[in-house]
Amino acid sequence: MRLNALITINYFMNKILVTGSNGQLGETFRYISEKFPKYNFHFLGLPEFDLTDKNELKTYFKKTPINYIINTAAHTKVDQAEEDPEVVKKSNINILKNLCELSYEYAFKLIHISSDYVFDGTATKPYKTNDTVNPIGVYAKSKAAGEKTILNAKVDAWIVRTSWLFSPFGHNFVKSIFQLIKNKKEINVVADQIGAPTYSIDLARFILNAISQKPNFKGSEVYHFTNNGSTTWFDFACAIKNEINADCIIKPITTRDYPTIAERPKYSVLSCEKTKKEFNLNINSWELALKDCLKILNH
Repeated sequence: MRLNALITINYFMNKILVTGSNGQLGETFRYISEKFPKYNFHFLGLPEFDLTDKNELKTYFKKTPINYIINTAAHTKVDQAEEDPEVVKKSNINILKNLCELSYEYAFKLIHISSDYVFDGTATKPYKTNDTVNPIGVYAKSKAAGEKTILNAKVDAWIVRTSWLFSPFGHNFVKSIFQLIKNKKEINVVADQIGAPTYSIDLARFILNAISQKPNFKGSEVYHFTNNGSTTWFDFACAIKNEINADCIIKPITTRDYPTIAERPKYSVLSCEKTKKEFNLNINSWELALKDCLKILNH
């Protein structure tokens, strides 16, 4: 009986709910979930499930005990956000209010994905986790407000900031450029914005391994996770072109040459030193991660 009880407890302690399961990162967790058999995964996302509906969430948690929620649900269309701030608020702030309130009642730990956009991009060296946030634009302010919601709630939570997410799933820069350079003779890409690309498969693996290392974490912590190194959108595009031996000509342009509704940070490299130290991490370079991603896209 005691062995059976231990097995039941162990099984119970490994239930993970991934919210926003139809987005790029949600699809990534679904893709790698079979490689983490000790976890019992559940996936929720639109249109089947509305995370802004607190009663719907309560009904779910009553039926399905969960130990960890990985919240990948977010409104990430930066330009569209400027035109519809209320929709952004629902996705990037209100969902977190619901999850924080319900975490007291249903005793789950929260892992929330945030963004480099919480910083204004005026730095000249990588942003540390404790640097002061200064968001610009509706999307950026909503992500910063989401972080503040979690920190003020004093729940057991990790905020994981990331940047320039790419993968074989959803909509992202690598997939878009991959198609463009195969079908166009010439494209223009912004060359004066600097960031650190992040392979969503590496990010998802990190989060699941981190839960294994610190399953009983208490309080709130902020971590950064990106692949090693930094680059510009132009150099990122050139690396994609070189990897697949395309003939397309890529021309560098400035941010001013490519005006957008929302302002982008000029420099948004995140320092991952705290994350590497606490979890004994050796993170892949973005170049190696890109090779892996393009292998899957070319398959």
